[in-house]
Amino acid sequence: MKILMKLPAIQRSLKILVLLLSLLYGHSVIAQGSPSLDSEFILSLSLTAGDQMNTGETLVAPITGGNFSGSGLEGRILPGGADWMTLSEGHNNLDVRITLETDDGEYIYMSYTGILKFADNPQDMYWTVAIEFQTASAEYDWLNHLVAVGKGRAENGMIIYDIFRII
Repeated sequence: MKILMKLPAIQRSLKILVLLLSLLYGHSVIAQGSPSLDSEFILSLSLTAGDQMNTGETLVAPITGGNFSGSGLEGRILPGGADWMTLSEGHNNLDVRITLETDDGEYIYMSYTGILKFADNPQDMYWTVAIEFQTASAEYDWLNHLVAVGKGRAENGMIIYDIFRII
């Protein structure tokens, strides 16, 4: 009985909370269809990998080079990184670490994890990654402060990613 008496007060509190959240975030917090994310293109990355080494459940492919370009960002991928692919049921879990060198001589460490889902047709492969950048460069410091994602594909012996910042 006491709970029933408190119900209107709880409903009022919830309505006030919804109103405050709506004002704080500038839009209704009640779902009105599917939520979405906005993104902005950063760069395209094309890399080459050496022969895979089978270490059991994990395949290791050394990164041998490549290049990248985007708005205000261009350079090459240094050899020495690797792609660790751990086989799971029907897909690979990716763990990749590479070093980028910009055309103006700055270094950017890039690591990403993700999923490569196999398909009979390579065009139907699901290949997405979550990316982290690290750099000591003042000019490219903005990379240290973003959330980035990418979609990959294989093309002409290269691994190609289109990379976006989530805004």
